[in-house]
Amino acid sequence: MRLSAGRGSAPGFIPVTDGVYLLREPFGGTTTGIILLRSAENILIDAGGSAALVDSVLVPALAALGLAPRDIDVLTCTHTHGDHIGGFARMRELGVKQIAAYIKSVDKIRDPLYYNVEIRRAFPENSPPPSAGLVGTTVDTALADGDRIGGRLELVATPGHDDDAVCFFDHGTGTLVCGDSVQLDGTAVQGCGAYMYLADYRRSMARLGALHAARVILGHPFIPAGDIVEGADAVDHLFDTAIQKTELYRDFVKSCLDAGETDTAAVAKRLVDFVGGIQPAHLFLPMYTVREHMKELL
Repeated sequence: MRLSAGRGSAPGFIPVTDGVYLLREPFGGTTTGIILLRSAENILIDAGGSAALVDSVLVPALAALGLAPRDIDVLTCTHTHGDHIGGFARMRELGVKQIAAYIKSVDKIRDPLYYNVEIRRAFPENSPPPSAGLVGTTVDTALADGDRIGGRLELVATPGHDDDAVCFFDHGTGTLVCGDSVQLDGTAVQGCGAYMYLADYRRSMARLGALHAARVILGHPFIPAGDIVEGADAVDHLFDTAIQKTELYRDFVKSCLDAGETDTAAVAKRLVDFVGGIQPAHLFLPMYTVREHMKELL
């Protein structure tokens, strides 16, 4: 299911279910999801890609619901890639009451630019320039796997896309907020699914499937699911498909290796074509995926 703001209008939060809202923030040719839970506490999951987007998109969207950053009781994140935590420092400046994050994300939030550089180091010739506008901030509360925010929002550690990727399961509505943990065939600008830790990714998909959530909200419109998956059967199918995609990718990479093609970038380009994706401007994310399958196969 895909919803969008009307032509020429600024994006705003849309209701997903009781007290759960999704804001689709424009970013890099796709959208990044920001999720708001309203109950006894106002909880915001992710804050978009930059301070400028906080001011131009997130703050007006909150205002349309009668809220300001100072009304957010807890700001947290699904992982520490720049398009999800680039707005954290600005939200701190604007008065968010508390920032809480998975313990593996704490240092990365303190210095996101350093980590932004690090994830490009593996494939420097195929990576975009670092996001120079990233500014760090401190985390007030470090969370562990299984901890809850506001008594209802449970952190579920789901490494794979990155080592600090997490999901949040809302026990109040049965909603599972997944960020980028479920990759499928990636986004329209990504080319294919992207995971840096293949074995962890498969285990995470199995763990999420066992939750039997009522609905899932993804961090981007991932192909072919979109960013909202509604209903228990569709959710079960989502996680089964995510695992099947890794098997499909593995078999394709094996066919390339068997044919004598061992260059990571060349195989990544072929994988993007194989899944029907658009060749991305920078190939580093598909290259991480290919490298993981090469490790598995060699």
